[in-house]
Amino acid sequence: MRKIKKATQIALLILIPLLSAGCFTVRVIKNVKNPERYFDSAYKRIDYIHQKRPNREGRASSIRVLVYEASERRVVKVSAPFWLVNTCMDIGIKAADEEEGFEFDERYDFDWRDIKDLEKLGPGLLVEIEDEESKVLIWLD
Repeated sequence: MRKIKKATQIALLILIPLLSAGCFTVRVIKNVKNPERYFDSAYKRIDYIHQKRPNREGRASSIRVLVYEASERRVVKVSAPFWLVNTCMDIGIKAADEEEGFEFDERYDFDWRDIKDLEKLGPGLLVEIEDEESKVLIWLD
């Protein structure tokens, strides 16, 4: 437990200056009745990326997430450069490897370390989910 706490403190020491420098952005827009304008803008960006790089050539430099929560009537926009994602992942992986009893891989049959390799997919749409209550877009830019 002490190692996780120390890793968290180190992560915060690294992240606070980065967040204040604008490297990572989170924007919450409240009282949204119709989120389509936000999603239309995101789809235009994704279409542009696909036109520019139809075979997803190159590496992505950032990950972007757009979420609409109908019950809360809010849109959440997140953007983070991959170097920041990878730095945080390195800290998390090191802390998890040192922590006994951390069995995420076995419990969920998913190696969360694979997130570090997402940028290799190249720019473009990654995930699109929509139901009555929410809509989610995740893309690499």
